[in-house]
Amino acid sequence: MKISYKITIIFFVVLFFNACATYKPQYKNETVSEIFPKDKQIEHTFYLIGDGGNSPIGSSSKALKAFKLELENASKNSTAILLGDNVYPKGLPKKEEEGRAFAEHQINNQTDAVKYFKGETIFIPGNHDWYSGMKGLKSQEKFIEELLGKNTFLPENGCPIEKV
Repeated sequence: MKISYKITIIFFVVLFFNACATYKPQYKNETVSEIFPKDKQIEHTFYLIGDGGNSPIGSSSKALKAFKLELENASKNSTAILLGDNVYPKGLPKKEEEGRAFAEHQINNQTDAVKYFKGETIFIPGNHDWYSGMKGLKSQEKFIEELLGKNTFLPENGCPIEKV
């Protein structure tokens, strides 16, 4: 009885791991259509990155480096949106608090990535940015807007009900 039970389990385990195994793409049919029409021009491009505020001290993360490299070739008809968590682990601390230098490093890395970008830049807060409270969020907004200009941190004053 035990051997039969073990064989049944092994059979189903092997069947489970082989059920979806494939080594080539599977298509409904072999014809592939063009996604983007050749007679159209791109009007506006959006570049998105999240969790940009987690670079090691003294350098930038690989993702942030790749983002900066991509933005160097972007047209003025484009928008870079930094999707929050701009500062780890707890947003922008007060000037006298421990961790302020690290937090400023995180923001400076991201603002350096978009400094020469020809399009529009928008920072939005993520959950880590909110951990320092409303005062910390407003401080982060002020810090970023001093580096990049007005309306680069949205929503204004942390008001999430605003339509932009």
